[in-house]
Amino acid sequence: MKSWIGPRVIKTGVAVFITALICHLLKLPPTYAVITAIVTTEPTAADSLKKGMIRLPAAALGASFAIAVDFVIGQSALTYALVAMLTIIVCSKLKLDTGTLVATLTAVAMIPGTTDHVLFDFSTRISGTSIGIIVSTFVNFLILPPKFGPILVTKVDELFNKSARNLTSILQSYLHDDPNSHDRTIYYRHLHEELTKAYQLTQFQHDEWRYRRSCEFERRSFGYLQKKLDYLHLILFHIGKICHLRVNQALSENEQKIIEQSIESFSEVYQDPYHQMTTNHYITVENLKQVRNQQKKPDTFVAQICHELVSLHEVTAELSQITTDERRFSMEEKKYPTYIFKKQLLYD
Repeated sequence: MKSWIGPRVIKTGVAVFITALICHLLKLPPTYAVITAIVTTEPTAADSLKKGMIRLPAAALGASFAIAVDFVIGQSALTYALVAMLTIIVCSKLKLDTGTLVATLTAVAMIPGTTDHVLFDFSTRISGTSIGIIVSTFVNFLILPPKFGPILVTKVDELFNKSARNLTSILQSYLHDDPNSHDRTIYYRHLHEELTKAYQLTQFQHDEWRYRRSCEFERRSFGYLQKKLDYLHLILFHIGKICHLRVNQALSENEQKIIEQSIESFSEVYQDPYHQMTTNHYITVENLKQVRNQQKKPDTFVAQICHELVSLHEVTAELSQITTDERRFSMEEKKYPTYIFKKQLLYD
């Protein structure tokens, strides 16, 4: 059921239920309040509180435009268009961008039910919208607070696995003379988009900590995950450079064999959650250095690809070291979050 019903779905359902219940008790039309409660449920409590303060005045503006335009020209297709346009323009000019959607939905939803009692219509609609915003904000803050640590661990491991597969695909395309060389950049762009989403998760967690308590071990473990993302960013930088290499020479059988060995070695390191580097990996890197030094010109394809792989090794070695240090620390401290290193195995 977890794959179907997540915390955010549950919080949305609870917010809608409470909002509708309050509206029925106060004899207010629940439609506007329920719509608002649905669209204002945010990933974090911080976002709900911050955006809620913007959405309330924005919704009031939308309601005002709906009442005013309907009073002047009546209900027509032009009324809906003018109300939507005025709401969007004014919210943009007043820098209420995060409240534009709620304000526009509130405004156009009010038009069909407006009457000659302007003040009554305005107070009724804005009361329902305010209830929806307030309830969704409190529900998001109090019920099922998000924990981005385990989510980020899964995301980081997934990104490293994808990096291993994509690096393999890119290098194999060079070794086997793939004519569709321009498609190599697709791998890099996709990884970069996924990395951006992972960084967004770290921002969500920092926003949550502004309103919730956290222990030093939780913050330390999250700092470690951020470091892994930083190293992944460097890894993607080198993968991007490899994508744009120009093949200006043929590879010898020995050179091709060494590059294939490096592909397998890097793939094993990235797919290992602990990023352990074996003796064979260091031997492979030394072979890459020898091949690079044998090249008479530094701008040849073999020299450039070997240089990038050696540089990639340097980044990977630092990643391996911080992972080793953090894993040792997690074994020594019982309060360290267990989801960071799930398998407490001895080193090889």
